[in-house]
Amino acid sequence: MNLKMMLTATAIASVLGVTAPESVRAHTDGADTQDTTAEMQSELRDAWLDGKLETALLFNEHLNSFNINTDVEHSVAYLNGAVESEIDRDLAEEIAKSINGITAVENHLVIEEFEKDVDKSNESSVFKQSVVDATLTAKVKSKLLVNDNTGGLAIDVDTKQGVVTLNGAVASEQEKDLAEQIARNTSGVLDVENALTIEA
Repeated sequence: MNLKMMLTATAIASVLGVTAPESVRAHTDGADTQDTTAEMQSELRDAWLDGKLETALLFNEHLNSFNINTDVEHSVAYLNGAVESEIDRDLAEEIAKSINGITAVENHLVIEEFEKDVDKSNESSVFKQSVVDATLTAKVKSKLLVNDNTGGLAIDVDTKQGVVTLNGAVASEQEKDLAEQIARNTSGVLDVENALTIEA
């Protein structure tokens, strides 16, 4: 998992009320290590803010955030992509402005009329399920990250229609079973497919 993905997952976790893992808190708090530079701290903060912004857009039911690309540089948010109306364009900008730490917003969103599926109810159902699956993935991943006995960064979590799949390598059979149990105990998870392997 790259830095932006890790911080995005952590930002989602913060929305869900899960504490950020120690490794991320150490970075975002600007831990005084020998290799830490002002530029690195700025990049980490920008990545964290970008993750929070993407999360806020994702969970806004009035926006199709899959067509919005975000980037944060030096605490300035840049919005690119397409939305369906001026209202959506303004809404995305207001959401970005509401993120604590973002100092300015460059809104380059364009207005496009997207093709409408004939089956509106099916489109809505698919979108809602994708949000539920993304939420479950974030919840499980966050629990694995904050648990000292699971290598959360080494475990890939995917969710489809409420079924969580775990991939990656762990140190022992006990860690494999623990990761599966954590996933099964997560509210909303219907089933778990444990494809974790044991490191040699």
